[in-house]
Amino acid sequence: MYSLYSRLLLTLIISSSVIAAPALSQTRLMIVDQNNAPLSNAVIEYSRASILEPTDITQNDDKVYIMDQVNKQFEPHVLIIPEDSLVSFPNSDDIRHHVYSFSEPKVFELKLYAGKPKKPIRFNKSGLVVMGCNIHDSMVGYIYVSSHDNTYMSNEKGEILLPHTLPANTQVNVWHPESATGVSKHVNFIISQSMLDKSKSENENEVVLKVSVNPPATRDSFEELDINEY
Repeated sequence: MYSLYSRLLLTLIISSSVIAAPALSQTRLMIVDQNNAPLSNAVIEYSRASILEPTDITQNDDKVYIMDQVNKQFEPHVLIIPEDSLVSFPNSDDIRHHVYSFSEPKVFELKLYAGKPKKPIRFNKSGLVVMGCNIHDSMVGYIYVSSHDNTYMSNEKGEILLPHTLPANTQVNVWHPESATGVSKHVNFIISQSMLDKSKSENENEVVLKVSVNPPATRDSFEELDINEY
Protein backbone atom coordinates (compact mmCIF):
# COMPACT_ATOMS: atom_id res chain seq x y z
CA MET A 1 0.00 0.00 0.00
CA TYR A 2 2.83 2.36 0.90
CA SER A 3 4.57 1.54 -2.35
CA LEU A 4 1.45 2.31 -4.37
CA TYR A 5 0.97 5.58 -2.47
CA SER A 6 4.59 6.54 -3.13
CA ARG A 7 4.23 5.88 -6.83
CA LEU A 8 1.06 7.96 -7.01
CA LEU A 9 2.72 10.81 -5.13
CA LEU A 10 5.74 10.70 -7.44
CA THR A 11 3.47 10.78 -10.47
CA LEU A 12 1.67 13.84 -9.12
CA ILE A 13 4.95 15.64 -8.45
CA ILE A 14 6.25 14.95 -11.95
CA SER A 15 2.97 16.00 -13.54
CA SER A 16 2.91 19.21 -11.52
CA SER A 17 6.47 20.01 -12.56
CA VAL A 18 5.61 19.59 -16.21
CA ILE A 19 2.61 21.88 -15.89
CA ALA A 20 4.53 24.49 -13.89
CA ALA A 21 7.39 24.68 -16.36
CA PRO A 22 6.02 25.31 -19.85
CA ALA A 23 8.37 25.35 -22.81
CA LEU A 24 10.08 28.66 -23.49
CA SER A 25 8.58 30.47 -26.46
CA GLN A 26 10.67 33.17 -28.06
CA THR A 27 12.17 34.25 -31.35
CA ARG A 28 15.74 35.38 -31.92
CA LEU A 29 16.08 37.71 -34.89
CA MET A 30 19.53 38.04 -36.41
CA ILE A 31 19.94 41.16 -38.54
CA VAL A 32 22.88 40.90 -40.94
CA ASP A 33 24.16 42.83 -43.94
CA GLN A 34 24.77 41.56 -47.47
CA ASN A 35 28.08 40.05 -46.30
CA ASN A 36 26.42 38.30 -43.33
CA ALA A 37 28.08 40.68 -40.87
CA PRO A 38 25.87 41.58 -37.87
CA LEU A 39 24.03 44.89 -38.04
CA SER A 40 23.62 46.90 -34.87
CA ASN A 41 21.12 49.78 -34.59
CA ALA A 42 18.61 48.01 -36.83
CA VAL A 43 15.04 48.84 -35.78
CA ILE A 44 12.23 46.34 -36.36
CA GLU A 45 8.47 46.65 -36.09
CA TYR A 46 5.81 44.02 -36.68
CA SER A 47 2.10 43.41 -36.27
CA ARG A 48 0.92 41.60 -33.14
CA ALA A 49 -2.52 40.83 -34.57
CA SER A 50 -1.78 37.11 -34.92
CA ILE A 51 0.00 36.72 -31.57
CA LEU A 52 -2.34 35.22 -29.03
CA GLU A 53 -0.81 36.28 -25.71
CA PRO A 54 -2.02 39.64 -24.34
CA THR A 55 0.20 42.69 -24.65
CA ASP A 56 1.02 44.72 -21.56
CA ILE A 57 1.45 48.28 -22.77
CA THR A 58 3.01 50.41 -20.04
CA GLN A 59 2.59 54.15 -20.21
CA ASN A 60 5.74 56.19 -19.77
CA ASP A 61 4.30 58.76 -17.34
CA ASP A 62 6.53 61.43 -18.87
CA LYS A 63 9.72 59.45 -18.60
CA VAL A 64 12.54 61.55 -20.03
CA TYR A 65 14.75 59.83 -22.61
CA ILE A 66 18.32 60.99 -23.17
CA MET A 67 20.05 61.90 -26.43
CA ASP A 68 23.52 62.99 -25.36
CA GLN A 69 26.38 64.56 -27.32
CA VAL A 70 29.77 63.00 -26.68
CA ASN A 71 32.98 63.52 -28.69
CA LYS A 72 31.05 65.37 -31.38
CA GLN A 73 28.64 62.47 -31.82
CA PHE A 74 25.08 61.84 -30.78
CA GLU A 75 24.88 59.16 -28.10
CA PRO A 76 23.10 56.88 -28.70
CA HIS A 77 23.37 57.03 -32.47
CA VAL A 78 19.79 55.70 -32.72
CA LEU A 79 17.19 56.22 -29.98
CA ILE A 80 13.78 54.49 -29.95
CA ILE A 81 11.02 56.23 -28.03
CA PRO A 82 7.24 55.79 -27.79
CA GLU A 83 5.05 58.40 -29.36
CA ASP A 84 4.41 61.42 -27.10
CA SER A 85 7.66 61.01 -25.16
CA LEU A 86 10.03 63.60 -23.74
CA VAL A 87 13.69 63.73 -24.78
CA SER A 88 16.47 65.72 -23.12
CA PHE A 89 19.57 66.73 -25.09
CA PRO A 90 22.46 67.19 -22.65
CA ASN A 91 25.79 68.30 -24.08
CA SER A 92 28.59 66.32 -22.42
CA ASP A 93 31.28 67.85 -24.62
CA ASP A 94 33.41 70.78 -23.52
CA ILE A 95 32.33 72.68 -26.62
CA ARG A 96 28.95 74.06 -27.55
CA HIS A 97 26.51 72.43 -29.97
CA HIS A 98 23.52 73.68 -31.95
CA VAL A 99 21.09 70.78 -32.35
CA TYR A 100 18.25 70.92 -34.86
CA SER A 101 15.98 68.85 -37.09
CA PHE A 102 13.88 69.59 -40.15
CA SER A 103 12.14 66.19 -40.07
CA GLU A 104 8.38 66.35 -40.50
CA PRO A 105 7.50 64.41 -37.31
CA LYS A 106 9.37 67.00 -35.20
CA VAL A 107 10.95 70.24 -36.33
CA PHE A 108 12.97 71.76 -33.50
CA GLU A 109 16.08 73.75 -32.69
CA LEU A 110 18.32 74.05 -29.63
CA LYS A 111 20.52 77.03 -30.34
CA LEU A 112 24.19 77.11 -29.39
CA TYR A 113 24.47 75.76 -25.83
CA ALA A 114 26.58 73.87 -23.33
CA GLY A 115 25.47 71.62 -20.48
CA LYS A 116 21.82 70.67 -20.24
CA PRO A 117 18.87 72.53 -21.80
CA LYS A 118 16.27 73.80 -19.39
CA LYS A 119 13.41 71.69 -20.75
CA PRO A 120 13.11 68.39 -22.62
CA ILE A 121 11.36 68.28 -25.98
CA ARG A 122 8.15 66.32 -26.53
CA PHE A 123 7.93 64.10 -29.63
CA ASN A 124 4.19 63.61 -30.15
CA LYS A 125 4.16 62.27 -33.70
CA SER A 126 5.49 58.92 -34.88
CA GLY A 127 8.15 58.76 -37.56
CA LEU A 128 11.86 59.21 -38.06
CA VAL A 129 13.57 62.34 -36.76
CA VAL A 130 17.02 62.99 -38.21
CA MET A 131 19.13 65.44 -36.23
CA GLY A 132 22.24 67.45 -36.96
CA CYS A 133 24.46 70.08 -35.38
CA ASN A 134 24.65 73.47 -37.01
CA ILE A 135 28.26 73.84 -35.85
CA HIS A 136 29.57 70.33 -36.55
CA ASP A 137 28.02 69.23 -39.83
CA SER A 138 29.27 65.63 -39.62
CA MET A 139 27.12 64.97 -36.53
CA VAL A 140 24.06 62.88 -37.41
CA GLY A 141 21.66 61.18 -35.00
CA TYR A 142 18.28 59.49 -35.25
CA ILE A 143 15.22 59.36 -33.02
CA TYR A 144 12.76 56.65 -34.05
CA VAL A 145 9.35 57.63 -32.66
CA SER A 146 7.11 54.58 -32.59
CA SER A 147 3.36 54.31 -32.10
CA HIS A 148 3.68 50.57 -31.37
CA ASP A 149 4.92 48.64 -28.36
CA ASN A 150 6.42 46.02 -30.66
CA THR A 151 9.48 48.02 -31.71
CA TYR A 152 12.97 46.69 -30.98
CA MET A 153 16.58 47.49 -31.89
CA SER A 154 19.43 45.08 -32.58
CA ASN A 155 22.46 44.99 -30.29
CA GLU A 156 26.12 45.01 -31.33
CA LYS A 157 25.80 41.34 -32.32
CA GLY A 158 22.84 42.08 -34.60
CA GLU A 159 20.50 40.22 -32.21
CA ILE A 160 16.95 40.97 -31.16
CA LEU A 161 15.38 38.53 -28.71
CA LEU A 162 11.58 38.62 -28.74
CA PRO A 163 9.69 37.21 -25.74
CA HIS A 164 7.36 35.14 -27.93
CA THR A 165 7.29 33.18 -31.15
CA LEU A 166 6.39 34.87 -34.40
CA PRO A 167 3.66 33.06 -36.33
CA ALA A 168 4.19 32.27 -39.99
CA ASN A 169 3.26 35.08 -42.40
CA THR A 170 4.09 37.82 -39.89
CA GLN A 171 5.37 40.96 -41.63
CA VAL A 172 8.51 42.44 -40.09
CA ASN A 173 9.65 45.90 -41.14
CA VAL A 174 13.35 46.68 -40.70
CA TRP A 175 14.93 50.13 -40.69
CA HIS A 176 18.65 50.90 -40.60
CA PRO A 177 20.41 54.27 -40.97
CA GLU A 178 22.76 52.92 -43.64
CA SER A 179 20.16 50.90 -45.57
CA ALA A 180 20.78 50.76 -49.31
CA THR A 181 17.07 51.52 -49.84
CA GLY A 182 17.53 54.92 -48.19
CA VAL A 183 17.31 56.29 -44.67
CA SER A 184 13.63 57.10 -45.13
CA LYS A 185 12.46 53.59 -45.97
CA HIS A 186 11.90 50.21 -44.35
CA VAL A 187 12.88 46.83 -45.73
CA ASN A 188 9.86 44.51 -45.44
CA PHE A 189 10.04 40.78 -44.72
CA ILE A 190 7.39 38.08 -44.44
CA ILE A 191 8.33 35.43 -41.88
CA SER A 192 7.56 32.22 -43.74
CA GLN A 193 7.08 28.79 -42.24
CA SER A 194 10.30 27.62 -43.89
CA MET A 195 12.20 30.37 -42.08
CA LEU A 196 10.74 29.27 -38.77
CA ASP A 197 11.59 25.63 -39.52
CA LYS A 198 15.27 26.53 -39.53
CA SER A 199 15.23 27.06 -35.76
CA LYS A 200 18.39 25.91 -34.04
CA SER A 201 16.78 24.51 -30.90
CA GLU A 202 13.49 22.98 -29.86
CA ASN A 203 12.34 25.93 -27.77
CA GLU A 204 13.82 28.84 -29.67
CA ASN A 205 13.26 30.05 -33.20
CA GLU A 206 16.12 31.91 -34.87
CA VAL A 207 15.31 33.92 -37.96
CA VAL A 208 17.98 35.65 -40.05
CA LEU A 209 17.01 38.83 -41.89
CA LYS A 210 19.46 40.24 -44.44
CA VAL A 211 19.54 43.99 -45.12
CA SER A 212 21.81 45.52 -47.75
CA VAL A 213 23.63 48.59 -46.45
CA ASN A 214 25.93 51.25 -47.80
CA PRO A 215 29.30 51.85 -46.12
CA PRO A 216 29.18 54.81 -43.73
CA ALA A 217 30.21 57.92 -45.62
CA THR A 218 31.77 61.12 -44.32
CA ARG A 219 29.24 63.90 -44.78
CA ASP A 220 29.86 67.62 -44.97
CA SER A 221 26.30 68.16 -43.85
CA PHE A 222 23.51 65.94 -42.56
CA GLU A 223 21.21 67.78 -44.99
CA GLU A 224 22.67 65.53 -47.69
CA LEU A 225 20.50 62.72 -46.31
CA ASP A 226 17.28 61.96 -48.18
CA ILE A 227 14.72 62.25 -45.40
CA ASN A 228 11.66 63.25 -47.40
CA GLU A 229 9.96 59.90 -47.93
CA TYR A 230 9.66 58.37 -44.45
